[in-house]
Amino acid sequence: MRTQSCRIGLFAAASLLLFVPALLAQEKVPRGVLTAATYDFGTVKQGAKLSHTISLRNIGDAPLVIERISSSLPALSVRVKKVIAPGDEATIALELDTAEMSGEVRDDVAIHTNDAQTPPLSFHIQGRVHSPIDVLPRPAIFLSAFRWETETASRSVTIVNNEESPLEILGKRVEGNRFTAELTPTEEGRRYQLTVKLVPGAPAGHGSGQIALSTNRGEIRIPVFTFLKDKVYVNPPEADLGRIDLEQAQKEPKLLEFRSLSIFVYKHRGQDFRIRAEPSLPFIAVEMTPAEGPAAVINIPRQGPTGVFELKVVLIKDQLKPGKFEGTIRVSTNDQEFPHLQIPVRIEVK
Repeated sequence: MRTQSCRIGLFAAASLLLFVPALLAQEKVPRGVLTAATYDFGTVKQGAKLSHTISLRNIGDAPLVIERISSSLPALSVRVKKVIAPGDEATIALELDTAEMSGEVRDDVAIHTNDAQTPPLSFHIQGRVHSPIDVLPRPAIFLSAFRWETETASRSVTIVNNEESPLEILGKRVEGNRFTAELTPTEEGRRYQLTVKLVPGAPAGHGSGQIALSTNRGEIRIPVFTFLKDKVYVNPPEADLGRIDLEQAQKEPKLLEFRSLSIFVYKHRGQDFRIRAEPSLPFIAVEMTPAEGPAAVINIPRQGPTGVFELKVVLIKDQLKPGKFEGTIRVSTNDQEFPHLQIPVRIEVK
């Protein structure tokens, strides 16, 4: 009897194995195919509004659903219908506004669909936007230096006139008190060099501003981002923990782990640098690495050996309560010139 039961069981199992592939063979799936992989718009003048279309076919036997489209170009809009029936074709409409673009443009647009068996469809956009005026190598200035380097440290950009008529710079306005700016013509009417230096007596830390150049063709604005460092400095300079939903945090405690952040305390040539960190808010804890002893010493390019501590700012769930809070993390150091640092902390709990 047992032998007969086993035979029946084996027969049933074999029948099921034969039946499963038949079911899978009947499963209908979508399959998207693009008719082009690249859109090269060549060279256009800044401000041109471009339009282009690409066809998307569904060669599968189930509806193809467009779930989302991702691109790194804010000025690019992509339109396509949401669902493409089996055997049908849809038009992807591209519109690109080059008003805020300059130089080489490259981007990969990804189309995410319900076709789980293949990666997202993608096509490449490329071209060059010819602007009347270029700021090179980039239309912004970033300058970081120690306080004792302010006399020699500088950053420069070049204003290049791409038109035949001369570019006249009629005036310069510095908006910000942490840096100075000097404008030098290198080829009158064609090229100008703008050089920025830090103000030695400015407050330590990050700053931002801009330089406005009035010209015979309108105003050119160049943003400036600075970081003035003392021998002992903190980066980032504050702990902004944003907004916390208390009820959601109670239900999903792991969410608080994603809200923790790290702040680093540095000392230039700080081989025996030591600190203590004390938060003023009761629901904030600070985990320090290294936990004991002197700082870890790393070699930072163009800076040399630097002592560094990582302060991981974490939230204590049981101590949280609703409200807007501002506090500090007080850092005590063994450096006689900078014995204390204050790191601002902000958080909103709702």
